[in-house]
Amino acid sequence: MNGTKLATLFSLLILLLCTSPPLYASEFRGLYVDAFHPGFKSHEEVTQMVNTAKEGNFNALIVQVRKRADAYYNSQIEPKALDIAADYDPLADIIQQAHADGIQVHAWVAVYEAKYENKWASIPAGHVTDEHPDWLTASKDGSKSLNNGRVSLDPGVPAVQDHIASVIADIATSYAVDGIHMEGAKYLGADSGYNSISLSLFQAETNRSDIPRYDDAQWCEWRRSQITKLIRRVRGGLATIRPGCVLSASAMMPSPAIASLVCLQDWDGWMNEGIVDFVVPMLYVKSSTTSKEVTDLLQYRHARHMYIGVGIFQLPKDVALQQIMDASAAGAEGTALFSYYYLALDTKNVDPVRVSDLKASVFAQPASPPGMPWREGEGGQQ
Repeated sequence: MNGTKLATLFSLLILLLCTSPPLYASEFRGLYVDAFHPGFKSHEEVTQMVNTAKEGNFNALIVQVRKRADAYYNSQIEPKALDIAADYDPLADIIQQAHADGIQVHAWVAVYEAKYENKWASIPAGHVTDEHPDWLTASKDGSKSLNNGRVSLDPGVPAVQDHIASVIADIATSYAVDGIHMEGAKYLGADSGYNSISLSLFQAETNRSDIPRYDDAQWCEWRRSQITKLIRRVRGGLATIRPGCVLSASAMMPSPAIASLVCLQDWDGWMNEGIVDFVVPMLYVKSSTTSKEVTDLLQYRHARHMYIGVGIFQLPKDVALQQIMDASAAGAEGTALFSYYYLALDTKNVDPVRVSDLKASVFAQPASPPGMPWREGEGGQQ
């Protein structure tokens, strides 16, 4: 090849490199945006929140659009939250602004917990706890207020499952969300689930007539299976309604064994069955390094993704950054920081991590969410 041809090829290569988009790393960088604090209650808050996410090189927002059986969107099923204007649709605004900046939006749905009597007690008219008191879970002694005032729908009641599935289908039908994130898909504790409808179904299906102890093996497995049935149902519904929509869940108990025992949540089984695309274990610890914890968790991926939840709400800057680096070094496909409020707004944390800290270190360059090869042929992410 003569010098002229070599020079021409070299020039074309330089042109290609200069005009091609940059090759970004593949890493999920999620930012939880909770509904108990400012963040998306007005157009101005949404604009500030999306700009913050863009500045910090986040590529996904996990936004709590259903807090406690109320809606931060135009719902066909549940009443609108009390702390937003009646004519404002936060979810539509978030999607429009975030998508314009190439940021995914995952609709965070708090699944079963419906009310917290000792805090945040105000509920809108038409709330499910008023409309359907027969759907509430209870302890064996009949108490419906558990864990310091928490009131929850009972996963074993078929009408509850119908309701939750309809709420999620409504969101996926009406909004171009990139994902549905199911938080609180669990029991309030192993001593809950004693709704009379649930008990009757359990007794009929197992040919028993007794009221089981909270730790009865058959009773525990029956309750776990009710939540898994809902996950399967939601997965199937999304495949029809919005095939590209990712389904994920949070794991409040990072240990699958403890989650299964304490809150009857089989998130390891969901990953193994492939009915969720990713799980976020809430590894909200204050340890200066979490390398071992993350490595231990990653054995439960089952060829799906695991994004490590980092509790920046309780961490000083250097520890928060170290935990993000630990997750990446151990091989996790990404992280999800909790939450926007503690990252960007005026909190009382001592030396909190800020967007500028992320940009100067762990999120210095943009990154693309990792592909999900198991979704090929399903119309989903690849």
